[in-house]
Amino acid sequence: MGVGLRGVGGRKAQRKRAFQTQARSVGGDDLLPREVALHPGLSGKIRGHPEIIGLRSAAVILIIAGLAGGGHMGTRFNAKALGVLLLLLGSSVLAVAERSFLFYTEYPTVVLSPDRELSLDVILRNTGVSSETIALEITGPTGWNARFETTSYPTLQISAVHLLADAEKPTTVRFKAKPPSGAKSGTYTFTLTARTEDGKLSQSLNVRVVLQPTTATAETEKETKLVLSVNYPSLENPAGKDFTYDITIRNQADTERVVNLRAQVPFLWRAYFTPRWQTDTRITSIKISANATETVRFVVTPPVGVAEGEYPLVFVAQADSDVASLDLKAVVTGTYDLRLGTESEVTGQGDTRNIRAQEGRERTFTLYLWNAGTAPITNISFYATKPSGWEVTFVPEKIEELPPLSLTLKPEKVTVKIKPAARAIPGDYQVSLVASSVQDRKTMDLRVTVAAGMGWG
Repeated sequence: MGVGLRGVGGRKAQRKRAFQTQARSVGGDDLLPREVALHPGLSGKIRGHPEIIGLRSAAVILIIAGLAGGGHMGTRFNAKALGVLLLLLGSSVLAVAERSFLFYTEYPTVVLSPDRELSLDVILRNTGVSSETIALEITGPTGWNARFETTSYPTLQISAVHLLADAEKPTTVRFKAKPPSGAKSGTYTFTLTARTEDGKLSQSLNVRVVLQPTTATAETEKETKLVLSVNYPSLENPAGKDFTYDITIRNQADTERVVNLRAQVPFLWRAYFTPRWQTDTRITSIKISANATETVRFVVTPPVGVAEGEYPLVFVAQADSDVASLDLKAVVTGTYDLRLGTESEVTGQGDTRNIRAQEGRERTFTLYLWNAGTAPITNISFYATKPSGWEVTFVPEKIEELPPLSLTLKPEKVTVKIKPAARAIPGDYQVSLVASSVQDRKTMDLRVTVAAGMGWG
């Protein structure tokens, strides 16, 4: 047993000095001695709880009497002046030295599963009177990536730690190790060593890792004689479109079998099955000859208004006690449906698609547009096809984003300025207004009737 004593304060008596200390056992259970052996002229006693159990510590008071023959005590206990204070206990020698430190873990034996990483706190405390730099080393089985790390975030791998003298709290480092792939169950021992920079002081501790065996599956998976395959397990469609998967079923049994079909789909989705080349015939089962293959079509319809996203689907085939399943995915993208309308079509009054204009004079026309789809339409540009010499402009010239009407609840308005040629012949002309984006494109044809102006007659 070794006991470290650390003074945290003192009080002065006439010819005595008392020091409040902590005594810690670094292994085993022991009783503290009551007598202290000091240099000639000094005497000492220990007061406090006499028993230290395991690695626990106990508060004790060390009382040192003054010099014999009337000398005087200094006002400060100095380990350099007193040398080494020995506590005698049977054949054990306990010491408070000028240089010493503690190095231990509260959990020297741990149980670990093969897929887990060991993370164990290791504690260091400077019990001497001067600061120390302590080098850390690990020896043990290979392939475990054993290392010391800091406990603060972000963690850093370290190989040394600096311990201040008179530090109020111990320093904690983290010992980490991960079993290598294929490591056998059993007990693995790592030796952790801490030594001072000059190598004069050194302490070691053993950490035992009990590696548990891999949990075996209680029942082996029953081999099925149904094999499913699909070339395109993930399909992408806009909302409102069906998802169609061609699934191959192989009967590996030596007899002909009837294979029942079923599906697992999200709530409100519909699913049905058809023979590959008879899409108008819906089936719930199919007969497959021994060691033969058939292909069925699995059709899934999402509900109206389904949100964009990925949806899991499961195709299941069963013959007798054989069950096989296939995980599929339906990716719903947004729909883009750009619509154009006149003021009359939207509000019930105003311009229709037949309008009147005068030669050389500008007139305005209000174009309404909205998105009847489920996803925003972006970067909508406007242009027109028009007779030669005519001018058609749009305000605004571009719309950055047009959300679904279900969200905005109102259409957007674009002012169209139409100016026939200065000497346009009276009559009917066609002007086509075009709204175009990457997602969709729509055209509105206007019939513009040009009346004779003052210049004709």
